[in-house]
Amino acid sequence: MPATAVPATAMPQPTNTPAPSSGGGGTLVVANDLIGPKVFRPSLITGGAHSAFGLQDWGFYDFLLQADHSNPLNFGEVGTSGIATSWTVDDNQTEIIFTIRTDAEFHCDAGGTVGPEDVVHSFMESMTEGTKSTRGPGIKRWAPTWEVVDATTVRANLLPGKLEPTWKLALANNGGGSIPIVSKALFDQGGDADLTTPCGSGPFEIQEWVSEEKVVATPVQDNWRAQPEMIDELQVVQIPETNSKIAALKTGEVHMANIPLKFLADTKDEIPGSWEQATGKYQPQIVYFAGNFWAKRAYNFEDEADIFPREGLKADDEHPWIGNPDDDASMESARKVRWAMSMAIDREKLNDNVFNGLGQITYAYTDVLPSSPLFKDEWTVDYDLDGARRMLAEAGHADGFELDFWVSPDNTAAVEPETFEAIAQMWQDIGVQASIEKTVYASRRPTLVARSIDIPFAHHTFWLSADEPKGGTLVPTGGFNHGIELPEEIGVIRYLNISEPDLQTRIDNNIRLQDYLSHWQLMAVTVTLQPHWLVRPEVVSWDLYQQAWAVFNSPERVKMQN
Repeated sequence: MPATAVPATAMPQPTNTPAPSSGGGGTLVVANDLIGPKVFRPSLITGGAHSAFGLQDWGFYDFLLQADHSNPLNFGEVGTSGIATSWTVDDNQTEIIFTIRTDAEFHCDAGGTVGPEDVVHSFMESMTEGTKSTRGPGIKRWAPTWEVVDATTVRANLLPGKLEPTWKLALANNGGGSIPIVSKALFDQGGDADLTTPCGSGPFEIQEWVSEEKVVATPVQDNWRAQPEMIDELQVVQIPETNSKIAALKTGEVHMANIPLKFLADTKDEIPGSWEQATGKYQPQIVYFAGNFWAKRAYNFEDEADIFPREGLKADDEHPWIGNPDDDASMESARKVRWAMSMAIDREKLNDNVFNGLGQITYAYTDVLPSSPLFKDEWTVDYDLDGARRMLAEAGHADGFELDFWVSPDNTAAVEPETFEAIAQMWQDIGVQASIEKTVYASRRPTLVARSIDIPFAHHTFWLSADEPKGGTLVPTGGFNHGIELPEEIGVIRYLNISEPDLQTRIDNNIRLQDYLSHWQLMAVTVTLQPHWLVRPEVVSWDLYQQAWAVFNSPERVKMQN
């Protein structure tokens, strides 16, 4: 069900100056775009839903690995404060042995102490057939089985040569969508006990969860990881609409909210003493020209099964951006259409009008900004309406065409919808009429997994380093895909960079990948998004973690005025 705005008058009222109790500072009220349904089973926690649920981000559940805090905020090293206190990767990369702590307790009667069996259950359940987990299918590509070794030890069995350099990020609190450690004992009760019963081990315990309305939680006394003594209660309320968030911040009905950059400065000026906090890794805003499934077989899979053609490969007059890899004329025509659509995007105007000049214009899927010495001039896509119209005419679409364009309204941790609404308007200048589809992410995600999506859509990519293995969502794998499957000779770069020891070779590989993506313009990369939260003066400090997503996190590290 689509998210609906909660009127400011109907929201829970915070207590800004309560009588102190056990050193606390009152109720912290946080605005969030969506409060999803009560779903606590790993295989049913989807990507968009995870960002909305905040199972770990909001302090309810824990991760196998926990990143250290860093100042200034960045992706800190993974330390020993997670459910795993240490780990060892064997020399042949066939297994990882994790030592599990013995002092973490679940919050439900059935839970007990977190143990190896809970860790194994959490990961194996996230990878079960038909899973909707964000991370499960990706982890399965390099660690398909997990097992209990003894009372304090877990083994992850690795596929030789498949362990990715960024594997810790997939298991830790800063990765986004990582697997929550849940109770196997609760699962063993049968029925849906584990599905709807909250049973985490984090510093906050859920007291109330009302879908599309609010979540209420209280600190857990003597929690193993953190003692949130600086607030007495946490409330997260659903407010998806920007004007309602701003109004709630001004009246003090919420203490913090994610605000679009174009409204940030003015809103801050109107709330004396308020301050802003950047959250999450900056995300390039990208139009993926979905349907270009060009891989002929599932390379890098043991069975190397034939997969061609995918359901979404519809290289016809109604999908002129999709090319048929068996038809050179079709491929060139579709390439010109994609280039025309990218050339019609005024990236400078997007940055000025949508991001208040706080973004960075970019053209690369890999982590190379135009200011980098690695950047190539030929990757630049100039704003050129006449050139775009000429390209469309050469492709046989001088009069333009109509298409659907999916812009998720609830994936705002990584995507600013207004960016893509503006892009749709810009396309009208070259005769491309885009009807925006506003399906929520969780409902659309199955078409990405099934390789059946056949329309352009708004999404992002992660930037961590110029040498990281890229293209995991552009190759034939299980799980999420960006509507594109690269042919084997270029898609294999993803896997070469997993095992390549030389830094410069990895960088060179990614430059080769970017050369290919830019030539074919399989996605239009536009402007980077660095989300910000606005915080009222009642919040003295918020020592959050850097996270892949721009979601509220670390309530146990929020300090409010007494």
